[in-house]
Amino acid sequence: MGHGNTSSYPWGPNDVCPGGLILPILDERLWPIKVRVAVYLFTLLYFLLGISIVADVFMTAIDKITSHTKKVYLAKELKPNGSDVSLRPDQPEVIEVRIWNPTIANLTLMALGTSSPEILLSIIETVGHHFEARKLGPNIIVGSAAFNLLIITSLCTLSLGLNEKRRIHDLKVFLVIGAFSFFAYIWLLLIIEVISPNVIELWEAAATFLLFPILMFFAYATDQNWCGKGTEHNTHQLDLDLGQNGTKNQFILNNGKIDKENLIKFVKNVKKYSGITDADAAKLAATKLIDSTHRGAMWYRIGAVRRFTGGKQIEPVLEDHLRQVYDVIKKNGENGYDTLNHKPPSLSQNDETKYAIIEFHAPTIAVNENIGRFPVTIWRHGNLDTKATVRVDSINGTAKEGEDFVKVKEIVEFKENEEEKEICIEILDDNKWEPDEEFFLRLSVVHRKDLSVKLGCISIMEVTIIDNDEPGIISFGKRGLLVKESTGFVEVPIVRTHGSDSEVSVKWKTIDESAISGRDYIGGEGEIIFKDKEVAKILRIEIINDMCPEKDECFEIKLFETTGGARIGNVNRIAITISSDDDFDSVVDRLMLLTNINIHALELHRQTWAEQIKTAMTVNGGDLTNATTLTYVLHFFSFFWKVIFAFIPPAAVFSGWLRFFTSLTLIGVMATIIGDLATIFGCLIGLDDAVTAITIVALGMSLPDILGACMVTRAETHADEAMIHIAGSIAVKVLMGVGLPWFISALYHYSHGNLFEIPSTRIGFNVLLYSVMAILAVTVLMVRRNVEFFGKAELGGPTKGRYITVAILISLWLIYLSLTCFQTF
Repeated sequence: MGHGNTSSYPWGPNDVCPGGLILPILDERLWPIKVRVAVYLFTLLYFLLGISIVADVFMTAIDKITSHTKKVYLAKELKPNGSDVSLRPDQPEVIEVRIWNPTIANLTLMALGTSSPEILLSIIETVGHHFEARKLGPNIIVGSAAFNLLIITSLCTLSLGLNEKRRIHDLKVFLVIGAFSFFAYIWLLLIIEVISPNVIELWEAAATFLLFPILMFFAYATDQNWCGKGTEHNTHQLDLDLGQNGTKNQFILNNGKIDKENLIKFVKNVKKYSGITDADAAKLAATKLIDSTHRGAMWYRIGAVRRFTGGKQIEPVLEDHLRQVYDVIKKNGENGYDTLNHKPPSLSQNDETKYAIIEFHAPTIAVNENIGRFPVTIWRHGNLDTKATVRVDSINGTAKEGEDFVKVKEIVEFKENEEEKEICIEILDDNKWEPDEEFFLRLSVVHRKDLSVKLGCISIMEVTIIDNDEPGIISFGKRGLLVKESTGFVEVPIVRTHGSDSEVSVKWKTIDESAISGRDYIGGEGEIIFKDKEVAKILRIEIINDMCPEKDECFEIKLFETTGGARIGNVNRIAITISSDDDFDSVVDRLMLLTNINIHALELHRQTWAEQIKTAMTVNGGDLTNATTLTYVLHFFSFFWKVIFAFIPPAAVFSGWLRFFTSLTLIGVMATIIGDLATIFGCLIGLDDAVTAITIVALGMSLPDILGACMVTRAETHADEAMIHIAGSIAVKVLMGVGLPWFISALYHYSHGNLFEIPSTRIGFNVLLYSVMAILAVTVLMVRRNVEFFGKAELGGPTKGRYITVAILISLWLIYLSLTCFQTF
């Protein structure tokens, strides 16, 4: 075992394991070893969960800091002859750009955020043990580097769908960062084994630490194309890194704020789909805005942490029908509809195809009192591939069951592909004069787990008992209707009076007045059919909401040319007045407010302590509608940590800096406790610190990185965010997590006239082994990039190619793990 000392107490025997900086806080000498192992393992895992959550808080502070913007005034463009011209109308003269360069932000604050637990653990462990070299911290860094490069890259490859692939777009930046990462490990090997064996001199430690700012300089130079030919821009592209700051959001955003005109344009497009309300449109607009914004690996890592802790989600959760509409919008572009046919594309998985929809054929029928028995038609549409069952019941009106009709209580079963069913209703003739009477038939669903059935609009039918045997007179129920433009449609009642015998029909057509068909409404002509005994029909005309303030407009509908002996009544024309909404600006303002509310609900951080605590204490951040059983379980286990860390100052305080330093301090405390837990746990089960570091601790601290990297791989079109972040975090971990504590220790020993000694066998072999595995792994990635069998991409690709890659990378990690464990014994 690597533990050569024991814990001393004022009385009694020494403990079998050494104490840490904080633990143990209780006298555990009399505890059974198995109990201590179980307690330390559970506590270690629980603290790994806690440090993931507080690292999430730390990264929200980083997001707030790096999101600071400044105003930039755009110069006018010059024509080839030198004269100036004004900017295009869609280009603002004053724009806001982020202060932080994306590459520098990724390599400093963002990489520090994802690597802070390992870095602080290494620093605190070294400083806390009298500035002497330790095993746990450096080996965690080397072990997590191997895990990130080999295992996380494999999982990113597997996370993509069939034949999907992701290729690194900016290869120069990846190669620069990767080369520095590799050189950093080679440098460690040289100063440990070659230059001054077993001793880290002050200049060596200083050089190691200074490699970090050198890395930032070269990465920035590469990003700015100081070396080599830069990317050519078109004549209207501004050299302000606008692409990283959200120019893709210009369809809704204008100068960082929601633009009213662009929002109206988007809402008009989505409202081409039936059933989309203002609230739905606002949610879709917020989703489109968030999805179109450039997101880094850190954003996805925060989302991964919240996903496995049952916390507030950072990605929009849409209902099924909204998700279908949104998918069509994404597929067909911003307009979201077929520009050739000028109509929304049909949706394949909406309620019309998912459910069997059952309703009566008409809302009202009329029958003679002496008719005896007559059929009523029930029809099914939507999903016809399954069986469907409904119940029909009669309800008394002025007509009473047993006196005027026979009570109805019947089960109706539809077989597969069966569209219509008929039930028989019996009317009782009492040979007495009576005024017209009515009763009702009601449909209800017979619930069965294996059937998906919904009722349609006409689930209640009115049955009128009359003494007239004429075919009837057809007319409009009203002379005029007033409808608001935002309702989307108008329902025009057409009635059949003075008889309902036999099947009749009537034709209709629309007549333009101030409202024009195709611009203000969808007009045309058609035919309405009344079946035997039917006395009412609804004609539905679609109203086009152009989302523009305008005067009231109207059009007419005319009835003409009947069949079956029916006649047209006096009310053969109806005027439809389309009223502009009372306050157009208030409607748009409401849409903007709803969109802002949806965006605010998905922000990474809250503005006040009260909001933070409320979000931490509620399942799924308060979104109970989309919470699952697993979400409740995860929330239960992480509840303590989420509530404790909710008291960290909000990001709005001092522009996020107070949150930054507070959470960084807590990460240091948590890392110290994790270091003690890992050391004592390893001692109890007989593992060396190096083995514990590269297995349990490295895996636990890398879990958020695994989920975040897989999410960003699936979401982005290139592999840059995932692969550059992996390479960057490896470089930052070794340069900061090893270089900084060694520099502090070397400086301390130099000031006391001593040498900072570090036995080469502790991490030298580990560094050498990782360097070999890194060379092989990068070689595999470069081969994948240039060979068609692997899809010419670093991630994903054809099935055989990706499985071969994963097998190679996992084999390299297992070899690394086996040789490291073997070397400790």
